[in-house]
Amino acid sequence: MGTSLAMIFNNRLLISVSAGGIAAIAAVFGFGCRPNAGSATTLAALAEATPVKHDQSVVAASLAESGPLKITWEALDIGMAPDSLFEPWMMTTRVKSLEGKQVRIVGYMSGAIFQKDHVREFPLLREKECPFGPGGQAHHVIEVELQGKLRTSFTTEPVVVEGIFSIQPRTGPNGNTWSLYRLEATKIE
Repeated sequence: MGTSLAMIFNNRLLISVSAGGIAAIAAVFGFGCRPNAGSATTLAALAEATPVKHDQSVVAASLAESGPLKITWEALDIGMAPDSLFEPWMMTTRVKSLEGKQVRIVGYMSGAIFQKDHVREFPLLREKECPFGPGGQAHHVIEVELQGKLRTSFTTEPVVVEGIFSIQPRTGPNGNTWSLYRLEATKIE
């Protein structure tokens, strides 16, 4: 006998199916944006993004030698549904530990910027296909602000951004959370 599960989306019961049917429904509806084919979450990537507690002098020396902490989108994933409102209890300890840290991440500039050159601020997305705003998942977006005189040009190619990471939820005009994270960028490639 299979276990029956109810799928809830935006506080509405959508359907009741067997445990084996959930994957099929998720594939049909395509909830959220999906990582590129061939990319996979690895324990090494998560471990690299999760700081280990050390003596502060050891951490400072290590950062000076190794540069910014390389993080992945998987490490920032808190499982928010599309078009939902962030609540503080949703935030993971792993992501909280990145607050105020110098990080480096690869992503895509949102096509929602209406400027080709001298771009100072933009939403950085997990994937090109990730929607920003309605239909989007807030943990798949980092609001980037280039610091000082640093500017860039719009591109559809992946960009590497380095800067100070913070958790700063932003609510859109529809009342849902559009982005969770912010990066005060000091470098973009």
